Amino acid sequence: MLTQSVGSLLSLSGQRKMIPIVENRPQFVHALDSLEVKTIFLRHCNLFEFGVLLEHAYRCKRALYVNIDHIDGIHPDAAGLRYLAHHLHVTGILSSNPKTLALAKSFGLESIQRIFAVDSTGLEAALHSVDTRSVDLLDISPAPVVPYVIPYLKTPLPLPFTASGLIFTFKQVQAIIEAGASAVAVAKSDLWSK
Repeated sequence: MLTQSVGSLLSLSGQRKMIPIVENRPQFVHALDSLEVKTIFLRHCNLFEFGVLLEHAYRCKRALYVNIDHIDGIHPDAAGLRYLAHHLHVTGILSSNPKTLALAKSFGLESIQRIFAVDSTGLEAALHSVDTRSVDLLDISPAPVVPYVIPYLKTPLPLPFTASGLIFTFKQVQAIIEAGASAVAVAKSDLWSK
């Protein structure tokens, strides 16, 4: 039986538009202390140092997503993804690797495919490669390009999307939400409570 977080970017009602990106213990504590935060992205950290915090997040019904391409201590193979699903109460993963995302789905994890919008041609090609059977959401990076690129795509996005990367101001967040993002993932903790 899976023991994942009960929250989800797919089902949380009243979901705040800001998602904290947590990279260390103080940031994790700060995110958990904020009653407005319902979803947290974890990256560049060691999950095994967060045992008590992960359990607390689960009890508080916070949705936890792990950027599996940028995390310490867990490999994105069957054993690692099974451990995330069965033991660490993780809701889902973020990855740019389609095989990892498909494998995550087999363990009941939600999957977010990271798409890097280097240029419009690359973005279009990446979007055509999305397998909607194994991907639940997209994450477009860097986020500031969203208002300039998404409205001009030849075909609409195949899934709802979040945006992340290179966010420095609340004004940027507003523009990205207005361009259609479901939420914006932000590493700057001073923006989390706005």
